[in-house]
Amino acid sequence: MSDENKKKLNEQLIRCVLDDKLSNDKKIKKIDYIVKLGGDINAECSLGYSLLGLAKMMQNDDVISFLEEKGAKDIGFNRKKAEKFFRTASVEEMNDVLKVLPDGYMLMCDVNLNNRDLEKLPDFSKLIVAGYFDCSGHEDSDSFTLDGAPKVVVSDFYCNYCALQDLQGCPKIVGGDFKMIGNSISSLKGAPEIVNGSFDCSSNVLESLEGAPKKIGKSFNCSWNKLESLEGAPREVGDAFDCKNNPLKSYKGKPDKIGRVFIAPDIEVVGNRNGGIDR
Repeated sequence: MSDENKKKLNEQLIRCVLDDKLSNDKKIKKIDYIVKLGGDINAECSLGYSLLGLAKMMQNDDVISFLEEKGAKDIGFNRKKAEKFFRTASVEEMNDVLKVLPDGYMLMCDVNLNNRDLEKLPDFSKLIVAGYFDCSGHEDSDSFTLDGAPKVVVSDFYCNYCALQDLQGCPKIVGGDFKMIGNSISSLKGAPEIVNGSFDCSSNVLESLEGAPKKIGKSFNCSWNKLESLEGAPREVGDAFDCKNNPLKSYKGKPDKIGRVFIAPDIEVVGNRNGGIDR
């Protein structure tokens, strides 16, 4: 059997284990048939999981028992393989793998798409990423959006310098830092509802902070924008709040609670957009 045919059979095995539309009886019969055709019972998918590892992660006891009876090995998750896949695969190749994953599937790795010159994101929208997700560095694109971003990122989310116009498609929950520095975003509508780390929306064209999360675990940086007031700002910021280099006319909307320091332009000095004072 050619390597190409072997690869196709192994891909069918992976899809079969992940297919939540198949009954367990049909799934087991299909796996058995593909193995008899020459599929590898110890096949490892692009995301670094073996067949048995996938079945265990999906908590499918019937498939686990069948695979163990067939001699499948409990191969440990290959995080390096998964992370290399996302660094090198095309959008089409990634979508081929991602589309068969069940809703809420957790990718146990970092996803680094930084400076890949992508026109669009692969479709992670039904998935959770346990590591960080970085899609920064697409500033030469005139059509790049966050459509397809994961619904939850457990660690940090970066979308810096992507020529983004809005936050449509943004994750709902970010467990670490959220950074969208150096884009062309005028509104925070669509921003994550929860950010446990720092939130950095500096160097955009924001005219309002409406849409920002109500609470930020660490620092909030909205410097170098076009804000005339702070209305819409988080009500609670765990560390510093930085709004320098904005044409503020008042501090209306300033957070009720700031953990460390308030850094802002001195609005009493006309035209002073570069100065900053700590309060």
